[in-house]
Amino acid sequence: MYLILSVEDDPLMQKLLQAALVAAGFEFRLSPDGRGALPMALAEKPDLILLDVNLPDATGIEVCRALKAEPRTRHIPVLMLTGEAREVVTRVEGLDVGAEDYLFKPISPRVLIARVGSILKQAVKPTQL
Repeated sequence: MYLILSVEDDPLMQKLLQAALVAAGFEFRLSPDGRGALPMALAEKPDLILLDVNLPDATGIEVCRALKAEPRTRHIPVLMLTGEAREVVTRVEGLDVGAEDYLFKPISPRVLIARVGSILKQAVKPTQL
């Protein structure tokens, strides 16, 4: 069973993500802010991280940069979620720091599950290197 870590501050979005992912058979963990994302990723060792672009204490870009700079988490795929940052420059910046893809809010649960599954099929874990 795959473990998904969601870094999301919006309570409604937290519930939607958890319901969709658990219903699809994934384990779910939550960090409600950017500060907790790296320590939680190190402790939980998720297979994929869903990362909101707009967090109260850091940007998703900053969090993604930190995750990809850390040798123990750099292999974890990051799928960024945004409701506001639709500008090309913001998306490119996220991809440049290591995010695998973007989804725009509001998110269809079916699209979320399909995108997560697609990324996980391509993911390489450290044990596979």
